[in-house]
Amino acid sequence: MIAPVTERAAALWQAGERWDAILGALRAEGFSKVDSIKATVDQLRLPLGDAKRIVHDSAAWADVRNRDDEWHERLASEVETGAQGD
Repeated sequence: MIAPVTERAAALWQAGERWDAILGALRAEGFSKVDSIKATVDQLRLPLGDAKRIVHDSAAWADVRNRDDEWHERLASEVETGAQGD
């Protein structure tokens, strides 16, 4: 079964929309960043890491980029600290 976010992205893509515009439309319609990454993987057939990078760097998600970068840095720091304590 195809996820609703993938169906919506596919319809916009087939209508000739640019991917950044599609990401903006998905967000405006209430889809999450994770949904957008899933649609990017499914529709563009990209590896997960590439899809995450495209969505993270998109204009549609620019307003949360710094927050997400900080979260990733904290997580990496905690994982590193935890790994050193083992």
